[in-house]
Amino acid sequence: MLSDINQITDTIYLGNIESAFNKEKLKSLGIRKVLTVMSAFGNHYSEHEFVHKSIEVDDAYDENIIKYFKECLLFMDGYDKVFVHCAAGMSRSATIVIAYLMWKQKMSLNDAINFVKKKRPVISPNLNFMRQLQKFQELLIKKDYDINRINFNSIKIKDNKCLVF
Repeated sequence: MLSDINQITDTIYLGNIESAFNKEKLKSLGIRKVLTVMSAFGNHYSEHEFVHKSIEVDDAYDENIIKYFKECLLFMDGYDKVFVHCAAGMSRSATIVIAYLMWKQKMSLNDAINFVKKKRPVISPNLNFMRQLQKFQELLIKKDYDINRINFNSIKIKDNKCLVF
């Protein structure tokens, strides 16, 4: 179901906006961080409840989500449990979770998608985000999985293609 919170790894959970408002459920799972990957969500958490990061991203064909990868992945990294969500928990947030697995677990794009899909079958990153994940895979391999060596600001979206300038 879309309203469920799906556990992807020991520390990563994926879901939708409805689940993001279920603070008791998040707390019962031991979640300490919330990563919002959507526009106009605002901050619905007190600093005593959760550490919250919000990335303003639309689920659009021309959206540059890859420029937020480093910020999101470093926020997710560590021992705290993190809930990652967007509106439906299918495209934007799934893209971030897939990128995290590609980086942290050194999974291929296909392996990461299949891994997440087994845990949350409804995921479906849009075609633009898939192209950016492909570019991220190339850059990870080229930079020996060191995201500090990737210049995310040099990656632009032009004509629905992910280019490095």
